[in-house]
Amino acid sequence: MSAVVPPPPTAPKNGIGTAGFVLGLLALLFSFIPLIGVIAWPLGILGLIFGVLGIIRARNGQATNQGMAITGTVLAGIGLLICVAWVGIIGTAANEAAKQSESLGTEAQQSPVPGGDSPDVSDAPIELAFGQTHTWNGGESVQVSEPRKYKKSNPYELPSGARAVEVDLTITNGTDDEINPILWEITATHDGRVTQPVYSDDHFANAQIPPGGTLTLTRAFQIASDSGELRISVQPNFLATDTAYFHGPF
Repeated sequence: MSAVVPPPPTAPKNGIGTAGFVLGLLALLFSFIPLIGVIAWPLGILGLIFGVLGIIRARNGQATNQGMAITGTVLAGIGLLICVAWVGIIGTAANEAAKQSESLGTEAQQSPVPGGDSPDVSDAPIELAFGQTHTWNGGESVQVSEPRKYKKSNPYELPSGARAVEVDLTITNGTDDEINPILWEITATHDGRVTQPVYSDDHFANAQIPPGGTLTLTRAFQIASDSGELRISVQPNFLATDTAYFHGPF
């Protein structure tokens, strides 16, 4: 009598669960990047779909990577939640900018013009010394401290031998709504050249400032080895009508 040969074992179908994990991880990583993070939306949705399908396959005995599928589903979900939070933050900033523009338009219409002539609109930039404070028409104000030498806490923050400077920005919310400094545009030039930011721990500080509240941030920039004119430009949002420039030698 010939022996019965059992059928060969079926290989586990782990591809969908693995795909869900990879997509979920990518969605989470991209969700932290402003503007570019919009690609996290489709990645997160696909990660959720593939992750759930991978879990179902594992529970039906068709796959062996249930843990990876569950992890991918969780990562995709977190990435989508962060994307939703970005939408809320940007929407709030757009509303604040719209209110500020409307307020400026109302003030321009109500302000009397001597002699009936059109008002003289100056294109001169707002030039301030370090330590001074500028307040925008919307109510936000900022003070930039005297610059000081940046002391790196991480050996990989700056190339070997590079020089950097840091300043403190004290933001006061004089509006009727919360504001978030992560939406502020803060750049610098040194000796007429654009600088590169040093990404320290609080560079992406994400904190709501309530009406009447104050928050101090530290920003660092890589500069030339020789002394020169340091200019820090500050804009409360991308729709602001003017930019404040704080400058001095360093």
